[in-house]
Parts: sequence; C-alpha cells; structure tokens
Amino acid sequence: MRNYKIKKLKNSMRVWPITTQKGGVGKTVLTTNLAVEAGRHREKVLIIDLDPQASSTKWWESRDADTPLLINCTYNLLRENIEKAQEKGFTLVIIDTAGRESLHHTEAIDLATFCIVPCQPSKDDIRSTLPTIDLIKSKKRNFAFVISRCPFTGSDQKEARTTLSTLGTVCKTACMERKCFKRAYGNDQAVIEYNPSDKGAGEITQIFKWFKQKENRLS
Repeated sequence: MRNYKIKKLKNSMRVWPITTQKGGVGKTVLTTNLAVEAGRHREKVLIIDLDPQASSTKWWESRDADTPLLINCTYNLLRENIEKAQEKGFTLVIIDTAGRESLHHTEAIDLATFCIVPCQPSKDDIRSTLPTIDLIKSKKRNFAFVISRCPFTGSDQKEARTTLSTLGTVCKTACMERKCFKRAYGNDQAVIEYNPSDKGAGEITQIFKWFKQKENRLS
C-alpha cells in the first residue's frame, strides 16, 4: 500500500489513531475520553470510528453534548474524511480502530501524525503489540505506548513499562482500571463529565497533555 501523508493545508491538524491489533485494551475508552479532554483545551475535535463494532458511535449517538463530533466510516473512505476534516478547520482527529489485524490499521497509520498504542500490563498483551509496532515503524510514523486498564496492586505496571520501553516511548501516566471509566461510558460521557474530581479524570488530562507535548517535540 502507498505510504503517504495527508496533504498540507493552511491549518495544522493532528491525526491520532488509537491502534493495536488486540481487542479489549480500552481503545474506545481512550478515544472518547481524549476527544472530550482535547475539546476542553480548545481543540476542534473529530472522532473517526473505524471499528465495525461501532462502540464510539453508539456512545456518541446517545450523548446530549454537541462535542466532540464523530463520523463512522470504512477504511477506504478514511483519507477522504480526514482531508475534509482538515478543510473544515478541525485541529485533532482521533481514530478508533478495529480490535483485530486489518486494513483499518494500515490506512489509519498511513495517515497518522502520531500513533497511540494502548497496552495492558501483561506479557500476552505486550507480545500482541509487536505486529502493530512493526507496521508503525515500517511507515516511519512517530508513536508511543500508553499502559491501559492497569491494576492498582502488584508490579504489573513497572514490569510492563520496563519491557515496553525497549520497544518505544511509554507515556508517563498510566490509565488505571477505575470504575469511573465504565460508569462514565455507560452514561454516554467522558470521565471528566461524569466526575471531574475522580482520579481517572486527572489521568486523562495528563495523558492528553503528554501526547500533545511529545508530538510537538518530535515534529
């Protein structure tokens, strides 16, 4: 497949695929929460849902809030929709990819300005990221891991961080396995909307800031 980047227009737009070929790692939770958080930082945000399960779409369709905006599309329309988003002045597109190996990942990574790779802190999950990382590196895209659904007890996070750091950069803040994420999602909200004082809201804020700063440094 052709290795291309989105065309340069007047405005600068970030494209962040939340991508890994393993399901159940919290891609939709990260997508929806980061999108809402970005809006709080005056980003004009679009979610693109590439996952056939359409979890982000179902969350969005049930919301009362006007933002973020979302479109559901197939991978062959992804480039067209990203270019339209750029023309309409969006500053950030976050892509929720499918939870399996497919063209969804290849196309999203082709168009990325920065790839976010969520990984649960287990050996199996770390191994499962390897095909995704190989693909990202073959496309010469910048990326970083974020440890997701992390338990509070045990040495899982430390061990995962040590191993993942041999493969790439790891976000300093982990997304812990908190009840607030499930409750917020079930209420068609981001955690910052559901309970701004919850520690999960703080984690999302730090994760968003870290990825934005990291991409700025690498640009």
